[in-house]
Amino acid sequence: MRNLFSRNDLPLDIVNSSRESEFLRCLAPAYRNVYASVLAIIGDRDDADDVVQEVCVVLWQKYDQFEAGTNFKRWACTIAFNVAKAYSRKQRKLLGRGWGDEALMKIAQVQSGGTELFELQRETLRNCVERLREGDRKLLLECYRNPNSQAKRARVEGHSIGTVYSKLKRIRHQLTACVRRTLGKED
Repeated sequence: MRNLFSRNDLPLDIVNSSRESEFLRCLAPAYRNVYASVLAIIGDRDDADDVVQEVCVVLWQKYDQFEAGTNFKRWACTIAFNVAKAYSRKQRKLLGRGWGDEALMKIAQVQSGGTELFELQRETLRNCVERLREGDRKLLLECYRNPNSQAKRARVEGHSIGTVYSKLKRIRHQLTACVRRTLGKED
């Protein structure tokens, strides 16, 4: 998947104003979801890239209609779905290929549900990490930020690397249990 635009790809009037900067700050974290929504409907990455470019133009054109304080990602994905659906309909008419409207709605529902579940799980995990003992949280964050730190930490603490891995395994099990318990999925 291509990255969000570079500044050189944007028209000058977009780069120069604070309103446009605000738009780009909203779009950046939503971009992957927008792209995934389009790709789920279009199926082909090259075509999806073109449609996403069109989606970004439409989002910018309709940005005045976006209600501040609401969910930009959901709004953007709804627009992305509509643009991708229109593209798919056009392909169906021109080439005789593409999804029907009912199938597109089901794809959108699955995509949306998956995204919402992922966001809920991520927020729950963040809360569970915050509840860890400070030493465990530090170890976990240090090891994920710098994978080479496990060996260094073992040397500093005078433990074997296996001991550090065992601690990490215990912490991961705690986090898994916390997430499941919080989301009501405890076996």
